[in-house]
Amino acid sequence: MSITISYEGAGRPPAELSERIARAVEEGMDGSVTALEVSAARQYALPHALSTVNSTAALHLAMCALDLKRGDKVICSVNAYADVPEVVRHFDAEPIFVDCDPFSYNLNPERLEEALKANRSKKLRAVIVNHMAGLPAEMERIYELAERYDVRVIEELTEAPGARVEDRPLGSDPRTLMAVAGLGDKSSGRFDAGLLLTQNAECRDRALLLRNHAIVRDSKSAPYLYDIVDIGCQYRLDEYSALYATLLLERLEADNRRRREIAEIYNRELEGLKHLRLPLRHADHSYFRYIVEIDRNRDAFARKLAEKGIEVALHYVPLHTTRYYKEKYQLKLFDFPWAMGIYQRAMSLPNRPDLSDDEVLSICEAVRGIDADHI
Repeated sequence: MSITISYEGAGRPPAELSERIARAVEEGMDGSVTALEVSAARQYALPHALSTVNSTAALHLAMCALDLKRGDKVICSVNAYADVPEVVRHFDAEPIFVDCDPFSYNLNPERLEEALKANRSKKLRAVIVNHMAGLPAEMERIYELAERYDVRVIEELTEAPGARVEDRPLGSDPRTLMAVAGLGDKSSGRFDAGLLLTQNAECRDRALLLRNHAIVRDSKSAPYLYDIVDIGCQYRLDEYSALYATLLLERLEADNRRRREIAEIYNRELEGLKHLRLPLRHADHSYFRYIVEIDRNRDAFARKLAEKGIEVALHYVPLHTTRYYKEKYQLKLFDFPWAMGIYQRAMSLPNRPDLSDDEVLSICEAVRGIDADHI
């Protein structure tokens, strides 16, 4: 058997996008960004939504709105994408890494409390909480700790777009200062728009100012003149990209539903294999990633899948093992043993919404065959 199924996916933009662009060219482009932001605020049940060129830009803009300064500290999971500590370092602030839970892969509340105690000071500003693979983190415990140690909570939703907890959108809790979401896939290079979401009007106004070079205009008396009042960025989403981002936002609920359907096929077909552990099951898991663990020689298992045309991915390389953070903070490989163990065993199977049931079943057949022969 030989099939070709990549994890990140391929294919052309949907035909509906071409139709929307053609209609917009004919009728005019103005208003696409505003319409996207109105729809996103409604989707995430929050009063303020700002679009950005990508989700990393939205996260950096959140740090700008937080008014992060040199020497400040921000806690984050060591099991996160590169942009989480990266946006902190751009302010010459310090990311404080915390180990993850060995089953959910999310920020571990016990390790978080230890980090909060060890770094308690006015310089400790916030904790960035990512929701690995679409599985909600233990937010009630995190909120409790954040209140006790007087730090702000920022949710990173790029792996949980549109996910809900007890029918409430992730990121909409009033105890979250800001949330960052994505539309697209930041790692594929095909398309990535970002959203900065908040209930806080001051954060919204600050981010809105800095998103466009901190330029202000007197729109009434002299709209052609402008002033620069701070150091900003150019993170505005263009009107054309907003059309595609809106389409992805409209498809989000259906895409999440399809990912859960694919996960159920995997759960059923791969249950009880000798060398493979299935992801933690949870009623609110959106399965943006479907991460399994191989008990031995994960790389050999992945190579055998690749030989059958099935590409897997790794989410994520623990940040403390990467050269920059390892050298910058003199981190050791086993400073974060749970993240390190997951790194040695985990891989993400394809679970794109456009996969057919037959394709998913073919993947399952390949995995079962390799598992039976795996040494």
